[in-house]
Amino acid sequence: MNELEIVAIFREIVGKLQANGEMECIPTIQYLFGSSQYIKDTLDVYSKSKLHSERKFPLVALFTPVLEERGEVDYFSKAKVSLIIACSSLHDWSNEEREIRSFRNILRPIYRRLLEVLKDDEHFDWGYNEAIRHTYSENYDYGRYGAYTEGGEAVSEPIDAINIRSLELKINYPNCR
Repeated sequence: MNELEIVAIFREIVGKLQANGEMECIPTIQYLFGSSQYIKDTLDVYSKSKLHSERKFPLVALFTPVLEERGEVDYFSKAKVSLIIACSSLHDWSNEEREIRSFRNILRPIYRRLLEVLKDDEHFDWGYNEAIRHTYSENYDYGRYGAYTEGGEAVSEPIDAINIRSLELKINYPNCR
C-alpha cells in the first residue's frame, strides 16, 4: 500500500476484479483513465489494432481530473470520482436484449465486484457502516444512439454502460484503517 494516487489505486482495484467466481465468464477487464475525449481517442486507436480490438471491452474507466482535498491529519485525501463500466454492444439490440446481454451478464456483475473490492481495499475508509456513497445509472441509449464526449464527439462503436458518479472516497494514510 505505498501508492496513494487515485489513478494508480484504481488500476490496482480493476486488476483485482477478475478474482471471483461470478466473473470467470467475463473477459479480462480493461482499465483506462483520463478525460472522456482521451478515453474515446484511445478506444478509437484500439479499434484499429488487431491486438487491442478484441480486448478493449469490458472496460472500467476513471474520469480525470480528480479533485482531491488534502491536508487533513486523519486521512491522506478525500475525493469524489466518476467512472464508467462499459461493454461492446450492437445498435439494433432492443432494450430487453441489452438488459440481458450487457447489463445482467456483464456490467452488473462487474459493478457488484467493484464494490466488493473497494470495500475490502485497505486504501479506503468507508466509515463505520462501510457505505460506498455514489450515484448509479444504467445507460441503454449509448448502444442505440451513441455515446459522446463532453466536446460532442461520438464514440466509434456502440457501447452499453453503467455510469458511476460522485463516488466518495476517503484515502487512508499508509497502514491506517
